[in-house]
Amino acid sequence: MNAIAEYLEELAPHLRRRRRRRILTEVGAHLLDAAAAAERGGTEPELAATAAVARFGPPDRVARQFNAVRAQRGTIVRRVSAVMLAGAATASLGTATVWALEPGTGAHAHHHRTHPARIAERR
Repeated sequence: MNAIAEYLEELAPHLRRRRRRRILTEVGAHLLDAAAAAERGGTEPELAATAAVARFGPPDRVARQFNAVRAQRGTIVRRVSAVMLAGAATASLGTATVWALEPGTGAHAHHHRTHPARIAERR
């Protein structure tokens, strides 16, 4: 097994299950790209993979960073959702208030208007 595969195997249990596969795919692609760049510069493949892993950082620290980003994003999503919901509720309340206060549009509006037959009688 090469250094990149070992690193991914060590990283996996530290990640949250819901995002594990996607994060491992991203990290693996990044490490492979870094190793390939080193190889193009003349470094032997095994050394290039080992160097890429070393630069990436310890698996437990990397996992904590990914997990922290997820926790922050979850908090942000909850806050944005709450603000949007409050905005929608306020807009609905405002629209209902305007509708209720506007002359001739309420539930009893037909009582306030003169029926067309009565208008004709008055003439």
